Amino acid sequence: MRMKMMKISMLLLWILVLASCSGDFERETDNISSRMGQVTFLFGLQEDDAFIVQTRSGSQEQIARMWYAVADKEGKIIKPLYQKLENDFSKLTIEGLQQGDYTLVFLATTSVEEEAGEAIKEPTYLSDDWLMNLTEKAPLDAVYFYKKIELQIGRDQAPVSQFVTLERCVGRVDVDLKLSSDYMWRFIRKIDITFDDSEGIYATLGVNGQYSGSKGVEAYDITGKCSFYSLPGHKPLSGFVSIESECSDGKLFERKYRFTGCNIEAGRVSHISIDYLHPENQDGFFCVREEDFVRFRTDTMFLADEPRDVFYNSGRRSFYANAPLQMSISNEHELLVKFFSPVGIQDVTVLCRFNKVSTEFFELAHFDRIYPFMEASFPLPVVDSERTFTTSNGRKVVVPAQHELANDDVTLVFRTDDPFMKKMEQIDSHWFIRFSAYSADAGHAYWRHMNPLLCRHGVALALNMAFMFSSEEFNAEMNNYEGRLKDNGGNPINLDALRQRIRNHGGLVLGCVSGVGGLGGGNTYGLAGYCYTGVYFDATPPDAHPHNYPRQAMFHEYGHCLGYSHSSTMTYGDQWTVLCATVFVNMGKEDKLPVCSKNIVGELPM
Repeated sequence: MRMKMMKISMLLLWILVLASCSGDFERETDNISSRMGQVTFLFGLQEDDAFIVQTRSGSQEQIARMWYAVADKEGKIIKPLYQKLENDFSKLTIEGLQQGDYTLVFLATTSVEEEAGEAIKEPTYLSDDWLMNLTEKAPLDAVYFYKKIELQIGRDQAPVSQFVTLERCVGRVDVDLKLSSDYMWRFIRKIDITFDDSEGIYATLGVNGQYSGSKGVEAYDITGKCSFYSLPGHKPLSGFVSIESECSDGKLFERKYRFTGCNIEAGRVSHISIDYLHPENQDGFFCVREEDFVRFRTDTMFLADEPRDVFYNSGRRSFYANAPLQMSISNEHELLVKFFSPVGIQDVTVLCRFNKVSTEFFELAHFDRIYPFMEASFPLPVVDSERTFTTSNGRKVVVPAQHELANDDVTLVFRTDDPFMKKMEQIDSHWFIRFSAYSADAGHAYWRHMNPLLCRHGVALALNMAFMFSSEEFNAEMNNYEGRLKDNGGNPINLDALRQRIRNHGGLVLGCVSGVGGLGGGNTYGLAGYCYTGVYFDATPPDAHPHNYPRQAMFHEYGHCLGYSHSSTMTYGDQWTVLCATVFVNMGKEDKLPVCSKNIVGELPM
């Protein structure tokens, strides 16, 4: 805890507090009449413009530090006998003011730490300087608020309360870059702004609210934010915006863009519009970095508040176990990406063939990262205007604007060397996975509703089970059960035929049960919630037998899905379920499954 204490000896009233401070800032005497000359001020920020109360990121602003002073009618700063400023800067109480006229001034900032170039003087008179920018050739790039009010205290003045709206005493300059697409941001390395007038903006705000002094802005770095705050300007300003960019081949270049008529006014936003030029403005290929996701419509599937009518809707929540990464063209003519996996992947390149234009595949997009359970839409530059694409052999092809691009108009494939996707390539089955409520709303004895978290575990279970059945480890271990796996009539099962039956199985419709461990048959596959979460290798102690109840239920019900009854060894007994559970746990321990640990799902944001 930090606190700047008032100096007992000084004659001015002065308080500076950080947001993390505590303390009541009180000073009282024994002889003060109860509530004599008491005034309470309640603080708020101006709200008549969205700019006033929001930061560049759109979050709500909060006062982090505050200063105030009281002056008598001659303009001299005085010190009341008692003052208390609340730690959250919501309220200030002053007592002990004698009859007379006063001026109160308030200065606040949303910056928790002292800004570079910031200087706050301790004033003696209203005419003194207060807030000063001491940085050479740079703006005071922080948000400050100011308010001056007049106050009259009468004889036997009753306590009064007054709401004070703090008003922004700085302006903001936004540099609006007009890009051919939002994907062009990846090329921008640095943005500087320079004003022609070396003394074009004020340098000081006085206690009385008047601006004075002068400064210039030279080569101020606004990379990433494309804006800055400043004390107001003397007049409309002109200058240059310098942008350093990179090309796909790594070459750097710089362009300067001229602007005029930039008015910096307190509480206002001034805009500088720039038509950004780049040699690759007309390329159809685009890259998406992780930091670019905020520019597009990105979401996460199976969040805690996802409604049932979404995750039960197979048109929105379904996938093939060997193809958890889905790419398509949406009804809005955008690239729609869905990833049914609790494990993220890296470096994915999307190839596209425009079926009506060319027989060749073009590089369409590259994703640095696709995060777990991602659902996102990305505008295609070629929808709005003709674009140039590169074929696999390096040939340049101009594709006309595809204003009505639909999914049937393209063939999309992707390539990646990500280890997770390499595991997906090993799955030799084509299971279709979706979710169902079954009879949960019909008073059924066992069926209950899924929830988003169980859906996530269900995705992991389907991926793991499909991968395990395709693995060399499973096939090798199953050979040890030759003659021990019996069908419904007690006859030995041909292992090659069993492998083929697993590969050709249509898939699973995942549901939740209660009162039993599971229900299954055909595509119906229901497990209790604790079974969905209890099958991972680390759901049981390291020395525990692999054949715990959740794993038994997992493979018991899949035995039913394969068409076997309780009269076979594919459901009960120590044959099929023991075989599957043993391989499943061992592969989890050795990090060979797609989703090994329970923590992979459990630690994802919900």
